[in-house]
Amino acid sequence: MKTLQLYLLFFTFLLVSCSHSGTTAQAQVQKKISQFNNAGFCDFLIDKNGVYHAVFQETPDNGKPKFIYYATSTNKGATWSKPVTLSNDNTGNGAGYPSILQDASGRIYAIWKRYGSIERTLSDVSLDGPGGGEMGTLYYKVLSGGAWSNAIQLNEMIGAQQSWFATVAPTGVVCVFWTQGDPAQVKQQHIASWYYCDYVRVATLNGASPSAYSDLTTPSQPADPKDFPPKQDGAINLNGYVDKAGKPHLIFEEIDAADKAQKIKYFDGATQRYVYSYPKSGHANTYYNPPRLLVDEKGTDHVIFLPEPSTLESAQVWDINLATNKTNVLTAVEKKGVSIYGYQARQGPNGQMAVVIEVGGWSGNWEAFGMFYTNGAWKNLGLTNNAAKEKFFSKDFIGVGGYLTNVAMSTTYRSNFASVAYDATGRKSMLMTIAEHAVGNGGYSTENPFITYMQIDR
Repeated sequence: MKTLQLYLLFFTFLLVSCSHSGTTAQAQVQKKISQFNNAGFCDFLIDKNGVYHAVFQETPDNGKPKFIYYATSTNKGATWSKPVTLSNDNTGNGAGYPSILQDASGRIYAIWKRYGSIERTLSDVSLDGPGGGEMGTLYYKVLSGGAWSNAIQLNEMIGAQQSWFATVAPTGVVCVFWTQGDPAQVKQQHIASWYYCDYVRVATLNGASPSAYSDLTTPSQPADPKDFPPKQDGAINLNGYVDKAGKPHLIFEEIDAADKAQKIKYFDGATQRYVYSYPKSGHANTYYNPPRLLVDEKGTDHVIFLPEPSTLESAQVWDINLATNKTNVLTAVEKKGVSIYGYQARQGPNGQMAVVIEVGGWSGNWEAFGMFYTNGAWKNLGLTNNAAKEKFFSKDFIGVGGYLTNVAMSTTYRSNFASVAYDATGRKSMLMTIAEHAVGNGGYSTENPFITYMQIDR
């Protein structure tokens, strides 16, 4: 990708012009939130008043669109409202990974990438994750005064956007960053994958009125406008945050033109450099479990990610300190036949960090394990019923008081995805996607993934 060209004065103006000037957790509860047993990715927010907000993917039935649903709890997760759909726009198109945030004025934003278009309907996409994968269009809704707004499109064109993330700046403004293809090339249907999405942009949200789009790069242009883009300069797995000076810190993955390897690139608000290189061949898609850029209590950036296991003795989770370039192996699988199937990392308040991994063998349960950082130290916790009993790792995971999933132990279950949220006191809770897994006499298998709420701290 071309060097990021930050229009910092304009971007800082957006942050300022859109800005506006807890309780103790109760005894542990676990509640199923979704309704159709066809759930996917989720996100979780505990707002300033202690109200819980959940957004998640779910489809009413196989073959029907995968919509974004919303549910809320006003009693710390003891009971939840019936889910309502946010993304159903009657086009028959599904939606990808959602995000939910709150700005300084107290408004709640639900954001998602819709697949397809009026002419090309896509009810669901398998090759898309939190880091991107499928072209789409960003939309959001605002919850204010107890009612959701209409959906607002966050781009000039349909189907132009690829990888994205949303974050709340220190001023309390919600910022949305994304990669996309050049509009002229998209119009001619020349942009079909992330390899050509080299146009990085950002907008700030002020209720139902998004700001003008600020361009952080300029897209590559072909010699002839009728030709395809001249080179693969695109980016995927875009992630980051905005610092106190109003500068974005970003990571993303791109193909290095010099050696054709896919690499993680880090931008610190002024300069950019590569921090990790995947092998040229043999590595899996990373957009299901993308690297995440987090910041600690000292303002030091960390990239948390899953390095390619084929280059190591075992599957591992790495934390690269971007000030020292030192790598901390948060955990390493040491049991044969066991893999890390999922991973999520979340920024907490005051430099706290949360990492959740889903681990297991080809058969049997996939357990969830958490690694939580506070003030220079990481603490490991087993999050699902048998997690603390398993001896998979180079570092032990202690139990947190007999946590139970909402599944009978006679049924195999698989923890697929998790989203951790912090309340005003710093206590953690999470949403988790869990799939009941059954194998029939004929060898067929079925999964019924659902979303459940669980406490981590009590």
